[in-house]
Amino acid sequence: MFLKALLYICLFIFPFTSYTFDEKQLNRFKVIKICKKCDLTSSNIAKEELDDSIVTNTNFSNSNLNKVNFEKSQFKNINFQESNLQNIKFNNSKMINLDFSNSDVSNAKIENIVGDNITFSKSILSNSNFTGSQFKNSKFINIKFTGTELNNTRFVKTIFKNVALKDQNIINILFSNSNIERVNFEFAKLNNSTFQNSSLKGSNFKSSKLSKVTITDTNMEGVVFTDAIIENSILTQVNLKGANLENARLINVDLTNSNFELANIINTKFINVKFCNTLMPTGIRNDNC
Repeated sequence: MFLKALLYICLFIFPFTSYTFDEKQLNRFKVIKICKKCDLTSSNIAKEELDDSIVTNTNFSNSNLNKVNFEKSQFKNINFQESNLQNIKFNNSKMINLDFSNSDVSNAKIENIVGDNITFSKSILSNSNFTGSQFKNSKFINIKFTGTELNNTRFVKTIFKNVALKDQNIINILFSNSNIERVNFEFAKLNNSTFQNSSLKGSNFKSSKLSKVTITDTNMEGVVFTDAIIENSILTQVNLKGANLENARLINVDLTNSNFELANIINTKFINVKFCNTLMPTGIRNDNC
């Protein structure tokens, strides 16, 4: 009687948590490559060939998807949280409402995907390839991009918060209507890239090099450009109030209609720079158009 009572107490105080998934659903998925409303929590799908799959309203959380091939697949309402997605392939896939929070997505192939409402929060993205991908209404939070390929990538209405792009070499990236405040671009190289109708407030471009970059209608208040090089670029209608450009070099740059009020330009070199209706650090507007 005592043992029975003890068993009941254990069941109520320390209930068994089931991490089992539906084996039939998984096996069916492997065969027909369609998974709708599947619960694959804590499953092991490593190294499976699941290209051209259709997956909706499915939970992959806490699962092992190492080296899975999901190329040319369609995803909607998917939970990939706290999972192992190392070396996974998502190339040429379409994604809507996916959550990769707290997951290891390192060495992944995420090229030429179209993503809407995608969340990467505290995710590991080192050495992954996002080349040619498009993200809309998405979030990158507490992310450190290390060795990550971001060339030809588009970010529209996307939030970057506490993100590090330090030492990254980026070509032809676009940020439009996005919030990318306090992002670390230190020592980064940006070429042929565009920032439009966005906020870069408080971001750090220390010792970075911007070449053939277009920044328009963007808030760059308090941005750090110390020891940076900006060349052959357009920065029009940009708010650089209070920015730090100490020891920076601006070469062949258009600063039309921009605001440099209270900016630090100690030892800043301006070479062939266009000041047209530009508000200078002294508060005087330069209309030498």
